[in-house]
Amino acid sequence: MPRYCCILVFFACCTATIAQPFKMDSLQNALRTEAQDSNRVSLLWKLAEQYQFYKPDTTLQLAQQALLLAKRIRYTEGESRSLAVMATAQYLLGNYSGALNNYVLKLQIEEKRNSARNYASALNNIGLMYILLADYANALSYLHRADSAIHAAGGEVKKELRNRILINLGETFYRMKKADSANYYFSEALKLGLSNQDGFYQGAALLGLGNVELAGGNDSTATDNYRKALVFLNDGTNNDMFCEATLGLANVFQKNNQPDSALHYGRLAFETGRKDGFLSRELDAATFLSHFYKNKKKYDSAFVYMEQAAMLQDSLKGQAKTKEAMIISSNEQLRQAELAEQKQRENETRIQQLQILAICIFIPVFFMLTVAVSKIRIHKNVVRFMGVVSLLLLFEFLVLLLHPPIGELTHHNKVLELLILVVIGAGLVPLHHKLERLLIEKLTKPRVHREVAPGAEEVQEDMIAANEATIEDMPWKKSEATAQKKSASADETTEADKQ
Repeated sequence: MPRYCCILVFFACCTATIAQPFKMDSLQNALRTEAQDSNRVSLLWKLAEQYQFYKPDTTLQLAQQALLLAKRIRYTEGESRSLAVMATAQYLLGNYSGALNNYVLKLQIEEKRNSARNYASALNNIGLMYILLADYANALSYLHRADSAIHAAGGEVKKELRNRILINLGETFYRMKKADSANYYFSEALKLGLSNQDGFYQGAALLGLGNVELAGGNDSTATDNYRKALVFLNDGTNNDMFCEATLGLANVFQKNNQPDSALHYGRLAFETGRKDGFLSRELDAATFLSHFYKNKKKYDSAFVYMEQAAMLQDSLKGQAKTKEAMIISSNEQLRQAELAEQKQRENETRIQQLQILAICIFIPVFFMLTVAVSKIRIHKNVVRFMGVVSLLLLFEFLVLLLHPPIGELTHHNKVLELLILVVIGAGLVPLHHKLERLLIEKLTKPRVHREVAPGAEEVQEDMIAANEATIEDMPWKKSEATAQKKSASADETTEADKQ
């Protein structure tokens, strides 16, 4: 059942895509000019969606390009969307394990985001993949988590997703042959479909109930449910599920010895499956008709349908081999693309490391140049400017180095990053100003003591002695000496008279 629901949804999207080929052209034209940013990611996954129903391998390639670019620029929404498109393409190719892996990656992204709808949808899709892989225990685990998530979210999220989850739960219990639980969930889906006036989910729920009742031997109830389901499924858009319902009626009527009705519904299932290319449905109907005519001893007709069944089996095997080859090819293409992306990241990392190394060399060289400039005759404002630039380079480089590990430590929580950077800034800014003041004072301080060249001191002493001799020979210096001598002799005469 969940498989058929998904096919219906995809078929509706495919119809819209075929009706609007200009959309693909416009997306391709926009991609030619769009830069490597989030807009390009959106264009890639939207274009990938357009190919998913008739070229799922192309869808995979485009979606992977979107995913790798989204990771490079850290565009979370783009990562989530791209993973969903890749999972859809892998599901259509029959690569359920690959689809499961991408849905799990999407879930890991949505667990860190605030989107209850995307989170519940990822859980539901994981449950669906586990159903297809026949791992019913894990399917129930994820489907119950999805159900709890939509109940907690309420509103439009619950209205949109609850019926899908109920149908999937009913199908899981039906495959596990737990009729009571399957009946409960299909009944709940029917009630919700009635309240929402949703014909598709009413038909899907009634079909599930018909399968459960038929497996339990309640033929009349199964017939009633199948007939009601056909009312909602006979609109030309749900032909896969329509085939299942008509073939169910054919089996019930054959079991109750109503050959005309059994033949009518058997042929209806066969023709519908052939018209819409549902090979598995066509094979089931051909096998039923072959046994039907064999029991009626109409061996010619039985042989015709037996041949049809054999041809359909071969076609399905060929289709399976083709899908298997496409899966192998797409996996190899994905691997090569990942290797190319890894090589590009390594080149970018190497360039960043070289840039950091160049900065580490430039800062001390620039500082030494500043010190050298301060020792020559140059305006002190130039020295001051170069000293400030040196310190700015140093401290900004420290912040540049600290930012990536801070982001990883806080898991890119902007509030925590801001708080940590504020704390670091509170310590670095005063330190920066203090070092700036000391450095500028040191670089622009005038030099009081200068070095004297060898022999210059003796020359200076000779010059001082010569200057003193020249001063002694000056006339005014001689008169001062005579006056001093007369004063001294007068003092000596006065002293003699006293005696």
